[in-house]
Amino acid sequence: MELTLEAFKSLIKDRCGFTFRNDSSYTLEVSLQKRMSDLKAASNEIYLQMLRNDQEEMDRLIELITINETYFLREPRHFKLLVDTVMPEMLDRKRGSEKVRILSAGCSTGEEAYSILLALTEKYGMGIRNRVSIIGVDIDRNAIRMAQEGIFGNKSFRSDDALLKKYVVHAKDKRFELVPYLKEGVEFQVFNLLTHPYPDFLKNIDIIFYRNVSIYFAGEVQKLIFQRLSEILNPEGFLFLSSAETYFHNIGILFLKEYGDVFVYKKKVEMEFDDRRKYHPASKTIPPISTPPFAPRVKSAIPTPVAAVQPSAKYVEKRARQDVRELFDEALACAMRKEYAPVIEKVDALLEKDPAFIKAYSLKASVLINRQELDAAREMCRRIMALDEWNLEGYLLLGIIAKVEDKMDEALAKFKGALYIRSSCWLAHFYLADIYFAQGDHSGAYGEYGVAVRLLEKHGMEDHGLTYFPLSFPVDQLIHLCRHNMDKLRRMAGKAVHSA
Repeated sequence: MELTLEAFKSLIKDRCGFTFRNDSSYTLEVSLQKRMSDLKAASNEIYLQMLRNDQEEMDRLIELITINETYFLREPRHFKLLVDTVMPEMLDRKRGSEKVRILSAGCSTGEEAYSILLALTEKYGMGIRNRVSIIGVDIDRNAIRMAQEGIFGNKSFRSDDALLKKYVVHAKDKRFELVPYLKEGVEFQVFNLLTHPYPDFLKNIDIIFYRNVSIYFAGEVQKLIFQRLSEILNPEGFLFLSSAETYFHNIGILFLKEYGDVFVYKKKVEMEFDDRRKYHPASKTIPPISTPPFAPRVKSAIPTPVAAVQPSAKYVEKRARQDVRELFDEALACAMRKEYAPVIEKVDALLEKDPAFIKAYSLKASVLINRQELDAAREMCRRIMALDEWNLEGYLLLGIIAKVEDKMDEALAKFKGALYIRSSCWLAHFYLADIYFAQGDHSGAYGEYGVAVRLLEKHGMEDHGLTYFPLSFPVDQLIHLCRHNMDKLRRMAGKAVHSA
């Protein structure tokens, strides 16, 4: 099977967009073996040809390899934002009998789509069904069939929220059926998100939930599907992704908007692109080299001086960039030696030449934090965010400032924001763990310390996300500290259970 597994992966990617990491290849191999056994296919080549020619068989294989991991009210902050902020805005735009159209893309067995209606009903009452149209689509036919049945097992109800009891009735074999109000309020269709063009029933959508789906796709497929979903979204419409996926899709197609500690994409009527995020040369305009007007030749005993050759505009611009870069490197070297006064001088000189050099602001902010000049450091962060609204260093530095000032809620929001931008930032996970520990959220602290350990073991300490972050101990000591705190949390949890 190993010799031809890549051929199956390639075909499935072409048809469905799915990609397989090493940890999911086993699922594919087992699924292939099952179907080949059921069909008594004599060889891999024969079954591969069957898949190429028989869409029904491809659908059966997809049903086996897709992992429909979902449950009701997953990521509750999204549903709170939906009912409190997004929906009122949408309802205000609709006139007469026009409905707000909501799509659950990659809906799996339907829990997300039903959760949308459930959350809206709790906020607005049962009459909201007359104001919304909710549809769920998924490539897995079996998942869509289960969604339409509206019968779920215990795994689908992981929330202890009592409101779920209002919307389910007992069915046999420890399974629970949704009340008719919910089942009749959501439409489900089998659909491949790679299909082009999208059919009419998937056009003019106001709100899209596309959460925990793109992880199955390769990078180029992720971008393609995100593009197509943005095309069917109405102007001023919203697109929700999971926390782990959000910033990865920030590719200039939709506008990423922050509501508290929740990020969501919005489709602006007219996108405004700001080139400030790009690197700016020290001088945008080079004074033109003046050429004197033509004058008649006049004989003179004094030889005419030869004009100096002026450098080209490109050369001047390159030289200016090089000067700025050299200044920054000198400032960074001073910081590494903890010579902070010259850092400030060199950075200020640099910023006079190029006020848009973001890393210079980051370096100065870090030095100011080390000098406990927090107001000045915060001002540097403000300038960073003015140049780049989603700058990782800006979020990290503001989180550190808030933590030093003991403003823990603000610090939490900033470090969570940093993880939206780069989920692999071990420093943000480490700071979150410390804050959770101090606040008594031992489960949250244990989880964040564990993530920090895994990232440190895999990538080391260098990928902390900051231009300058002085560390006085090696990576193994930091990992030991995290594990020590995790052991302490385990002991505390054991004592709590024993006391209870």
